[in-house]
Amino acid sequence: MELDEIKNKEIIESINNYLTMRDNDKALVIVNGLLDKDPSNEQAWLYLGIVNRRLGKLGDAIKCFETATDLNSTLIEAWGLLTVTHIDMGNVKLAESVMEKAVEFNPLDEKIQFYSDNLIRVYEKFGPFF
Repeated sequence: MELDEIKNKEIIESINNYLTMRDNDKALVIVNGLLDKDPSNEQAWLYLGIVNRRLGKLGDAIKCFETATDLNSTLIEAWGLLTVTHIDMGNVKLAESVMEKAVEFNPLDEKIQFYSDNLIRVYEKFGPFF
C-alpha cells in the first residue's frame, strides 16, 4: 500500500470519527481538504454529502451523492442517501428512479435490491431513521 493511500485511509477514518461525534464543521474542513488533493475519492464525496445533508444543504448533498455513485456505483450508502434526500426535497418519483438506476448498476447486489424494495416505503412511513 502506498503512503498516499495510507494517509487517505487515515483521513477518511478521521472524517468518519467527526461525523460520528456530529462535529460537522471539523468533518467539513477535513473532507474539503481531502477532495482538494484527491477529487476522485468516492468516500470523501459521500461524507461531504452527509455533512451537507446535516447542514440542510440538500441540493449540494444530492450533487455529492451523485458524484460518489458516479465514481463507484457499488457505494450502497450513497445510493440510499441520494434516494432519501430526494424524498426530503419532495421528489419521490426521482427517488424511485435513483433506486432503479442503483439496481441497474448492481443487479446482483442483494442489499441494493432490498433498498429498492423497501427504502422509500419505510422512509415515507417512519421518516428519518439514521
